[in-house]
Amino acid sequence: MSDGRFRPPLFRNLPERAYLTVKYLGWRELLSRVVAAPFRILGLEERARRGISVRRARRWYRAHGRPATVIVPTYGPPATTLETVRRLRRTLPADCRAVVVDDGSEPRHREPLHKLRGVELVLAEENAGYSASVNRGLERVPEEHDVVVMNNDVLVFRGWLEVLQRAAYRDDAIGIAGPKLLYPDRRIQSAGSHRHLAEPQWFDHRYRFKAAGHGPAEVPMPSIATTGACMYVKRELLDKVGPMDPELPMGYEDVDWCLRTWEAGRQVLFSPQPELIHLESATRGPGRSERELLSQRRFWDKWGAWFDQRDVTTPEGALRVVYVTEGTGVGGGHRDVFEHLNRLRARGHEVALYTLGEAPDWFGLEAPVRTFDSYESLGAALDDVDAVKVATWWATAWPVWLASVRRGVPAYFVQDIETSYYPNLNRREELFRRRVLATYREEFSYVTISEWNRDRLAEMGLSADLVPPGIDLLNFRPLDDQRREDVVLAIGRALPLKNLPLTVEGFKRLDPGPELWLFGVEPSLGPKYGARYFEAPSDAEVNELMNRATVFVQTSRHEGFCLPLLEAMATGAAVVSTDAHGNRDFCRHGENCLLVDDDPESVRSALARVLGDRELRDRLGEAGRRTAADYAWEKRIDELEEVLWRIAARAPRRSSAPRG
Repeated sequence: MSDGRFRPPLFRNLPERAYLTVKYLGWRELLSRVVAAPFRILGLEERARRGISVRRARRWYRAHGRPATVIVPTYGPPATTLETVRRLRRTLPADCRAVVVDDGSEPRHREPLHKLRGVELVLAEENAGYSASVNRGLERVPEEHDVVVMNNDVLVFRGWLEVLQRAAYRDDAIGIAGPKLLYPDRRIQSAGSHRHLAEPQWFDHRYRFKAAGHGPAEVPMPSIATTGACMYVKRELLDKVGPMDPELPMGYEDVDWCLRTWEAGRQVLFSPQPELIHLESATRGPGRSERELLSQRRFWDKWGAWFDQRDVTTPEGALRVVYVTEGTGVGGGHRDVFEHLNRLRARGHEVALYTLGEAPDWFGLEAPVRTFDSYESLGAALDDVDAVKVATWWATAWPVWLASVRRGVPAYFVQDIETSYYPNLNRREELFRRRVLATYREEFSYVTISEWNRDRLAEMGLSADLVPPGIDLLNFRPLDDQRREDVVLAIGRALPLKNLPLTVEGFKRLDPGPELWLFGVEPSLGPKYGARYFEAPSDAEVNELMNRATVFVQTSRHEGFCLPLLEAMATGAAVVSTDAHGNRDFCRHGENCLLVDDDPESVRSALARVLGDRELRDRLGEAGRRTAADYAWEKRIDELEEVLWRIAARAPRRSSAPRG
């Protein structure tokens, strides 16, 4: 009963929340939340974190910082240049300098530039374009200095260079680093660049028009390119790749520089910190100057084959395909991948599995398996392979993408939108959700297993081909005279998404009589729930269990597809399930299954109907067999093979994402 006093959500159940935080996340997370609480109340949490980032970067800079020269090309009216340079002078460390390069402006526009103090001014005789201006500035950079190229309409803030330099030096592999750029209204202008999905002759920016704090844009990540509006270039990289290409007079020069960086064995990094304001308009007119179109033609003459003509076939004309998994343990997702590999291999394609796990002992995988002790070693080996390289889990997307920048073609087999694995509203899981979403990159070709997943990808502006899992109908099939009338069967897994307690609670509300059977690899759940547990059964044994059970029940909160439901249908078992999103493609309430709500009474009612009605069981089972027959593996591999050939050919994919 309430005592009448209002308790804001921040303080509600505070002792219990503190106890749970310590129990599951540790004292350090609790202390972090206590420190952050006042800022969260005032809506200043992100600002406080950014302040901490600046202070840490300044401490790092005092110990490890390198001098740098900022090159600011300018042309035309000088007002924005003057403001940019004034901010630079106030924020640059003492050992850094600025060079302003005017690209042949009229004398009246040059005159105010002469009044600038604390910068070196370079005046070109004629307008030659952005690349030429940057290269003139590079001639004035001391040999021991790194370089920052910055547009004349970028507004910087205290500590920006220290933060960006620290990001650039987080790894020796990085050659160029770019910050997050915002429009004046604090929407994102650039968080790294990618090839435009709808108009591939252009490049665009990741997360353009999203709010500054958009979660995935808070994740540092490698990028094909970063915009020349602000890019930090290490001296070591500059010595390798040289200046900007003067043959690209207006546009594409920044992308070209970044691609040369990748070809030199160095990476381009997007860093979410610092955040700088870029005064570029959010809309551009439809026309393009002849100089810009000339740059475009020259760029694609130079790089078109690098992007679009990658041979991922064998001398015999078959596909070369590598799937990457984090492990090889028992699970529907791994089963689907292994079936792909076996069946593609049977059709003559050259396939392999790269994994951090061992060769599976529970599945007859016939494809070669290469095991690695880390993603770094896996990625290094994968980098040398010309193949369609397939990520299968969000953590595998990073090494697959990196290993596909220069060789091969990256694909992403999305079996679930994996933010579902991190449902709790704490900072740790929020960071994981951001990292998951950041892996859905525009450069991947996407294949997914359900319409639910495909719709979620479309919401991100990404298109995907649909290839649902298949069923081995020779293994999952009806057996004569096996079916009992008093057995409820379910998968025994403790994963919260599977929501086994809902199944158990619904079962317990039944009148006494039926038995509860569970199967899987967690036998301790049997005694816990008073069930008979079948540990690690083979496929043949699972088929027998599904043939003996009266009803198979699955009460997951969410599934990317839910293959066990189809396997049960293939045996003729009556099926009871929650609406778990991914099973909507094949579950038809009252036709081939009963769909229940997420509450124990709904589960009990459906189980009671099936257990007590032989005619209903037979009708659901017969319809389920017809449904399962449409998921025969040969049909699915036909679809997969067609999709992989299209991916290998780099056939253009369309997206509904707007062009900036």
